[in-house]
Order: sequence, then structure tokens, then C-alpha cells
Amino acid sequence: MTHRMNNIFMALLIVWVPLAFFVRAADGFTLAKEVVGFLAVTYFVITAILKDRSVFYRPLVVLLVLFALWMTLDSYAVALVKPFVGPASFHLWLMAGTLVAVIYGCSRGLAYERLLRYAAGTGAFMALYGFFQVLGMDHFDWNTKFQARAFATLGNPDYLGGYLVALLPVVFVLTLRTYGQMPFLLNKKVVPATSSQKSWFWLRAVTLLLFVGLLLTRVVGSFLALGLAVVFLVVSFLFPIGRDLFRKNSRFALIALGVLVVGAGAYLYRHGGLSALSAKQASVEQRIFNYQVAWAMVKDHPWTGIGLGQVGVQYPKYQATLFAPADYPNHPFVYSDHVHNDFLQFWVEGSTVGLVLFLGVLLVYVLAAVRTFKNPEVSRENKELLLASVAGLVALLGQSLSNFPLLVAPMAVLFGLLLAAPLVLGALVPARGNPNLSGPQQAFLALGLLVVLILGTQAIAASVAMRDTIGETNAGKKELALQFADRLTQLSEEDPKAWKARAAALALAEKNDDAYAAYEKTVQLDPNDVQSLAEMAIFMVKQGKFAEALDLSDRALAIAPNYFGPVWTRAVCLFQLKRYEESAKGFESFLAYAPNDAQTYLNVGVCYIQLHRKADAIAAWKKCYQLDPNNAQAALYLKSQGVKL
Repeated sequence: MTHRMNNIFMALLIVWVPLAFFVRAADGFTLAKEVVGFLAVTYFVITAILKDRSVFYRPLVVLLVLFALWMTLDSYAVALVKPFVGPASFHLWLMAGTLVAVIYGCSRGLAYERLLRYAAGTGAFMALYGFFQVLGMDHFDWNTKFQARAFATLGNPDYLGGYLVALLPVVFVLTLRTYGQMPFLLNKKVVPATSSQKSWFWLRAVTLLLFVGLLLTRVVGSFLALGLAVVFLVVSFLFPIGRDLFRKNSRFALIALGVLVVGAGAYLYRHGGLSALSAKQASVEQRIFNYQVAWAMVKDHPWTGIGLGQVGVQYPKYQATLFAPADYPNHPFVYSDHVHNDFLQFWVEGSTVGLVLFLGVLLVYVLAAVRTFKNPEVSRENKELLLASVAGLVALLGQSLSNFPLLVAPMAVLFGLLLAAPLVLGALVPARGNPNLSGPQQAFLALGLLVVLILGTQAIAASVAMRDTIGETNAGKKELALQFADRLTQLSEEDPKAWKARAAALALAEKNDDAYAAYEKTVQLDPNDVQSLAEMAIFMVKQGKFAEALDLSDRALAIAPNYFGPVWTRAVCLFQLKRYEESAKGFESFLAYAPNDAQTYLNVGVCYIQLHRKADAIAAWKKCYQLDPNNAQAALYLKSQGVKL
């Protein structure tokens, strides 16, 4: 019974978590795949505590648990919006829990190679599904900015690319070690392929699927990560284990490497050579900008960090500090939840201590892998499996330099699986004694799983309520939007995102006072939410409360001075308060962001008239009329000044 449960929960962790459909839940909340993954690792952690505590005494496990513990506790101590810490810490505990689960499961008879093959099969299915999406066979309305790029079940081509690129070198090495030949004729009789040969055919097909799926994502960071893994494998071919693998199937290895070289050359040729990777590319520019913002945060919080899940909270406050005020129009307000570099994000969120602990995990892993490679008691087959896992981890860490795979549940699980390789392939001694749990132990385990299920159900319910609130609001269905908004804020009373979604639903229903109160609650929970401050200012303008609207606009601009929305609202308020000179400067500032906005030229012209700057007013209205010839107000103003149209 215990062995069967081990298999079930390991399958949930390795297979179900990456296959959980992203579209079933809303972004920003704990999703179903995180809950199921956490349920699985809870099962293994509690079972290991009850049956084999030695699992936790390994240096790699201790360091990874310390890393997750530090990041979580430090975050609760320093985070500005504490409800974001819990969901953001899930991926760290999935890493540590998966590591424990794999060590414990393998000590109870689970084969590590089988776990790798399960992950490979899952990746192949995801790649195939992504292929169907590219062909237009999935009719879900995906975010149009990604166009025909493959999403698979993770909901984002970057996520899929990170998962596939980590599995591709693993499957490639598994293919090399499982050599075979085609069925052949012997005395006019067909000799069937052996099980090893069948496995080789299957692995080669999976390798091809993963590679094609990776290409369809068009994620440049994943291509670079694959190149890093290929370099690692080529170097490994110079050493005994790698050299033996290469000799087993040199033709397949050379063909695969040749395809990669030709493909890389074709990609660079099509995209203008190395300029495809230059800093002038939009995606590269955005990442460099994110790194600069993150470094500014690190300098302010070197020893405490800002807390897990707080990058999006602090980003509005920092992203304008990199520029002079005159340069704001060239760098308007942007928003990001991620740094797009896991190492830097760990540094930002968990301080120098958190980064050092994570690097310590990687260092201990390297030392353990080297010891396993050098250990003569470890079989050659196990060393080949270790090489496959190391190559996969190299690719995953390479992807983490330009993206955030370790912050996504499926890749966090994959990281824990690959991290366990030197421990389970080395001198792992199978556990002895009765594998079954006693009655009290089963009750304790059931209680732990029940707690996770209850908390997870609440989290999933909040996620669904968020999705439905936003969806019905966007669809213009007032009553349904309000129903889901009420449920959402009941489930997530301290989450600013919930109140922000509620405010939008209330605004749709034209319950302006209640909507304003919901935005106030949002800002109370997240003082850096400049979008909510801007919406509140607009509400005040509509009610004719221009002094209050001006104050709200100033608060938003104090946080994000390059946010052009409040610049407009502020200029309108100043005009209504008869502060025409300041209003004119405000509209002029807005024109730096939107130089072809006809309405702004109309408004600034009125300011100029009030300031007795007739020539400037006429010029502004002419520009308005030029941009919008149907603007009757501009035509009227020009005629009043004797201008013939």
C-alpha cells in the first residue's frame, strides 16, 4: 500500500504538476498545480519524518531547506505586502520538497531513471500540444502579443521553453546510453528489436519532439541555454564517461550536434547575425532595464532584501530613479513582477544571505556530483544518468540567467528532481524495516494532507474568483462581476489585487463611491499601487473634486514620476483650479509622452489664451485641427481668433 501511494504522489509531482492547465486559474494567486505539488511533497516529507529522518541530514537537503526557510521568514519580516509572500514562496518549498521526495522515493525502490523518463514523456506531450497550438488547433484566446508561438500547458512560451530546454539534454544523453539497431533480416527472418532498442527509438522520437517544441516557442534565452548545455556535453565527451557514451552512438551524436550547429547558423543568418542578440533588441533592452532596477533595490536592501513576491510592489518606486526628469518621456512607466534572472531575483528578494545560500546549494551539488563521478563503487550506468541530470541542470540554470524558470512550479519540481541525482545515484542505501505506517502515523499523515487540502482549496477558490471577476468585468456583465468580486474579497481580504479587481467591477456597475472605497483599500494594502491612485484621481475629477484629484495625482507621481496618466489628470485639475501656468506646463509635459494627442493641444491652447499667449494658443489649436480635422471645438476656437480654415 505504501509503495503504491509513493507511486501515486510521485506521479502527481513529476507528471501532473507540469500538465496542469494554466488557463484554469487566474494569474497572481496560488494555482492548482502549486497546490497539488505541495500536497505531494507534504506526503513525502511527513512520511520521511515518520520512517526515515536520515533523508534530512544530507548537506544538500539541509542547505536547500535553509535557503527556503530564510527566504520565507525574512520576507514576512520585511515585505510591504505580506499576502504576496506565501504564494511566492511555494516554488522554493517545491524545490526542497521534491528533493526530499526523490531521495525518499528512490530509497524505497523507485528508479531514478524512470522518474527522468516520466518527466521526458510529460515534456514530449507538452511539446506536441504546443505544436497543435502553433497550427491553430487550440482555439483558446491566448495573449495576442505572442502570436503563433507555442504555449503548451504552461500558458507562456518562456515557461514552456524553460521546461523543454532542461529536458532536452537529459533525453539526449538517455538516448546515447540506450543504443540499439533497427530490426534486421537473418536467414530471411525478421529479428525483432530488443526492449533496449525499442527504448532507443522512443527516446529518439522524444528528443525530436522536445527540440521541435523548443524551436516553436521562439524563446531566445532557451536557445542560449541549450547552447550552454551543448558546450557542457561536448566537453564531457573528453572525459571517460562522456567518451564512452559518444562511442556508443557517435553517428547519432554527430548528426544531432550538426543539426544544432546548422540551425544556430540559420537562425543568426535570418536575424542579422549576432545583432539578433544585441542590446538594441527590445527584449534585451527590457531585461537590462530590469537588471538595473533590481540592482537599485539590492543597493537599498543588501542584507534584508525586499521579500518574496515584492518585486512588482517595489518596481513602480524604483523604475524611474534610473533617469533624469528630462528623459522620462523616453522611458515611461512600466511594470514587472520579475527581474528575468533568478539569481538576481533571489538577491533582491532574499538579500545577500539568500543569494549566498542558493549559491551554496549549487556548490554542494557540484561537489556531490564530482564525488559520485570519481567513486569507483558507482556503476557506469548510474554515472551516465548523473551526466544526463547535470546537463539538464546546466540548461535550466542557463535559462534562469535570462528568465525566471525557478519561480514557476513545473521547473521548480524539475530542479529538485535533477538536484537529487548525485544523492540517489551515489551510495544510496535502500531503507530497511517495515515500509508501512502504523495507525497513529497514518492519522498524522492524513491530518497533514487535510490541512494542505483545506488551505489549497481556499487558494484555488480565490484564484477562480479572481479569474471570474476580471473575466466578467471585461465582458461587461455587471451583476456577475459583482457577485464574483464579493466572493473574491471574502476569500482574499488582505490581498490588494483582489480589491483592485473588485474596484473595476464596481466601476463597471457605476457604483462610483464603492469603487473609490475599493481602490482606497487597494492603496492601503499596497501604497505603491500607482494605477489605483490614478483611477482614484479620475473618480475625483468626475465628481468635480479637483483639489482631491490633484493630491492623488501628486501622490502617484511621487512614486512613479514617469507615469504619464497622472500627468494628464494633474494638468486638468490645475486648469479647473485656475492655475493656468502650471496647467500649461502639465499639458506640455504630457505632449512629450504623446506628441500626437489632439485633445492635449486643444487644452493647452485654452491655457495659453488664459495666459494671454494668443500666438501660442493659435499654434496649439492649429496643431489640434491638423491632427483631428473633425474637431469642431478646435475649429470654433480658431475662428474666434480670426483664423480662416
